[in-house]
Amino acid sequence: MVRPFCSPSGIAFFVLALCANACNGGGSSGGSTSLSLAFERVPGPGLDAVQVTVTVLGASGTPVLDAERGSLSTPAALGNGTFSALLTPTTTGEHRVTASLGATVSARTALVLQDVHADWGQPQAVEGLVNTEGYEDGITIAPDGETLFVQYGPFRWSSLLVFQEPRANGGCEGNRLVPVRCSHPWIDTTTGPLAGPERPGFFTGRFSGTTQLHNAASWGLGVDGSPVLALTTMFYGFRRQPDGSFADPFSLAFDDLGDGIIGPFGLGFLPLGGEDHLAVFALQDTTTVATGFDVHSCEVVFGQDNTLGVYAATTPGNPPVRSLPFPSTLVDLGDNSGTQGNPSLYVQNDVVLSVWTDDEYDEDADTGKITAHVLASGVFPATGSYATVLLPEIVNQPGTSAIQPTFRDEGLYFTQDTSVAFAAYAGAHDASSLASELNWSPPVTLLQKDTTIAAGITAGDIGKIIAIGEPTLATVGGRLVLYFVYAWVRDIDPITGLPDLDFQAGWVERNG
Repeated sequence: MVRPFCSPSGIAFFVLALCANACNGGGSSGGSTSLSLAFERVPGPGLDAVQVTVTVLGASGTPVLDAERGSLSTPAALGNGTFSALLTPTTTGEHRVTASLGATVSARTALVLQDVHADWGQPQAVEGLVNTEGYEDGITIAPDGETLFVQYGPFRWSSLLVFQEPRANGGCEGNRLVPVRCSHPWIDTTTGPLAGPERPGFFTGRFSGTTQLHNAASWGLGVDGSPVLALTTMFYGFRRQPDGSFADPFSLAFDDLGDGIIGPFGLGFLPLGGEDHLAVFALQDTTTVATGFDVHSCEVVFGQDNTLGVYAATTPGNPPVRSLPFPSTLVDLGDNSGTQGNPSLYVQNDVVLSVWTDDEYDEDADTGKITAHVLASGVFPATGSYATVLLPEIVNQPGTSAIQPTFRDEGLYFTQDTSVAFAAYAGAHDASSLASELNWSPPVTLLQKDTTIAAGITAGDIGKIIAIGEPTLATVGGRLVLYFVYAWVRDIDPITGLPDLDFQAGWVERNG
């Protein structure tokens, strides 16, 4: 997906990487009438159908059902105010279903994927204030399943594709200002909210209305002074609501004079009691530039805005530096000659036993590999020492990319070539056991992206879900729920012919 990196000029910008609410009901009410929607996956052959169930309370009559995509059968009465219909898709993608009865309306979005493992139910989009017209990525669910985090930017992710596209094709060829100023609607304008209720307190110093100013106060760059496409992002947490949606956003960010250019790379959490948590994340700035991304930690409080650290400007054109004191501190996992990215924690009885990372943004031979850092002595994070294990090839399979790890007792959930995969584990939790192929099963795909695109994305592919990743899990109401990011083709740019890819948050519950 998208992560910050340190360019030759030292600024934290963005590099491209893309391959080519546990609740079954949701409803809204008008007066005393309420409608709730539930989805159940009906296995193929071909694309899975979706059984749609509507329950009516406080009124009589048959609800009207509508689906934005696919075909929906006439609702059949099941008794006790319950109705059922079958949604039959013709392609992958978001399938928004709306039920209405008089003035009462309820809607939810089913996600049709190319394939879903038999152990898992019907994927859905996260409801509430999480998904917007902007960019949502880096999803993380807190250990108790009650707080969900996403990285957000009010822009089209595909503006990054336009920035790299050759100028002969209508792009910027990696430099906005040379040989002449490059302009494109996706680069120069925002999409998505810049304020509440969805994104309260979002940094707005680099915008004028919906115009991106291409400035950077922390670098001393005025309006239109940045030659690269520096994009503002912030992490937001959202609290679970009674209907399973997420709302009540609060932020988690570095204050680099309000630029939002320096940001955490991946999130993990260790509960400390109540709303207090230890957040872990990867960070690269002028302190870590020599070794790439390193894992850091910082105490945060859920439900309120959190500052991970403050940066101060130096001289124009030079990178900002950390102000002191700086609350985020290094978690020393040993030698880091590249990336220690997307950190996640394996915790038992409130004790961190290992930290899992990837090398998603390395440029060496081991790019796309997952590593476990097993606590050998001491206590995480301050006094810990670690035995580092590059997972064996049965997991880090040659010719594939294995990134974005989440390890649980049953095994490893991760992103394999922009689909979500799982590798079962049956060994002890120590370095030698994790390094042995005998303790691992070959990965199986849990959530499969659309692979029907033959050569390049065209208008005929609009709506398809072409990438899935960032798996993160929690047990909610006794059921295991997997949250993930998916990218669907929203449009095609008429200037460059590039796809507009919308990154959104989804979830799916394990059966049984």
